[in-house]
Amino acid sequence: MSLSLRNFLKRHSSNAVTRRKAWNKYYERRIRRHGLHIYKGHLNWSLSEELADLHERWGATPGIPADRCTFLFDLARQVAARGVPGDTAECGVRFGKSSFFLLNAFQQPERLHHIFDSFSGLSEVSDEDVAIDGVKAWTAGEIAADEQVCRDKLAAYGNCRFYRGWIPERFPEIADRTFALVHVDVDLYEPTRDALEFFWPRLSPGGVIVSDDYGFATCPGVTRAFDEFFADRGEKPLPIPSGQVVVWKDRCTD
Repeated sequence: MSLSLRNFLKRHSSNAVTRRKAWNKYYERRIRRHGLHIYKGHLNWSLSEELADLHERWGATPGIPADRCTFLFDLARQVAARGVPGDTAECGVRFGKSSFFLLNAFQQPERLHHIFDSFSGLSEVSDEDVAIDGVKAWTAGEIAADEQVCRDKLAAYGNCRFYRGWIPERFPEIADRTFALVHVDVDLYEPTRDALEFFWPRLSPGGVIVSDDYGFATCPGVTRAFDEFFADRGEKPLPIPSGQVVVWKDRCTD
């Protein structure tokens, strides 16, 4: 029996696990021809009923994909389990999906969650955001979102605080707070740099900064901002295959 016929029969097997693996292999072979990749269909996170329920509750409103939601969710649970003190914050929230996963991971209504977004899309693109091939992947105003949609999606969480405006205009309003986890998803160099400069000194030991954009060719400015900021610090960015990056603060230093 040929391999192709064997795989065809497996794709129509009565066994759900066999079908999942066979279909995964079928599509993986085809998209690999175009230099693309898909996750293995039998990874635990992709089969998690808890995460599937959260995605269903979130619905069809746009947001970051499942793998990045999973990483944020697990990271937040780590921070919560370690008892790291401080609030949480997100810079660049769009419709609020990543905040939704963070809030459900923490399940600590006494811990304030601060949301910063222009809701008018991206700010001006700088020279640091130009890729090696000279292309700017973004233009000002892209990825705009309706603030009311975000507020409605997160209405059940009374610990959310909203700060509409360009980064870092409204940061001074929380200058007296400390933070356990900060999620930065602003796609560009300058707001990423400004977020790191503000939040890192206020991050509790054991706290973490995570970014959604570090590993993407479309966001070279984010990579530059992180690499420059941590160049002379003991803590170093840890890139994640999903494109995210995480930095743990392990000392009481700025």
